Amino acid sequence: MYQRLEEFLGAKQAKYDVVTHTGAVTAQEQAALTHTPGRSFAKVVVVKERDGFVLAVLPATSLLDLDRLKGLIGHGAIRPATVEEIGRVIPDCVPGAIPPFGALFSVPTYVDRTLANAREITMPAGDLATAIRMRAAEFRRLSTACIGDFAVPESLVAGSAGVSRARPARRRRTKVVPWARRSP
Repeated sequence: MYQRLEEFLGAKQAKYDVVTHTGAVTAQEQAALTHTPGRSFAKVVVVKERDGFVLAVLPATSLLDLDRLKGLIGHGAIRPATVEEIGRVIPDCVPGAIPPFGALFSVPTYVDRTLANAREITMPAGDLATAIRMRAAEFRRLSTACIGDFAVPESLVAGSAGVSRARPARRRRTKVVPWARRSP
């Protein structure tokens, strides 16, 4: 577990459980290993914006809608941060295991409403084999995040595995007969 996270939670007298697992890279894999529904596992995306960086926190089963987040931030262009930028902003944590508390890194945090309204939230704890689980009310108490709507479930995004694509209707092959030659 990330040392600064442990100190932060201790100072705030947070109530949480530590969940250790064999280690995984993606939020969906971490959710599975911690026996957590993906909609209740926090995925943290570092986003570059005009004034610096922000953390976007959303369910593991969702994708970040940059346009919606941009509207919530309220100014300038935004884009996902590069791995090099993440390493400079959050040097102590492994990408894919960043805790969702921007206060640890002096970075503003935005949390999707779907995740904020979950009963419990499980989140990365700074390394790929440790997570913490707490009630959502406790998470909201600890976080200074702005809550908004910027996550889109993967199942609703075209091209994702859960979406079935309708085949285009088959055209009948018809023989084109010039008007003058048609028989009555």
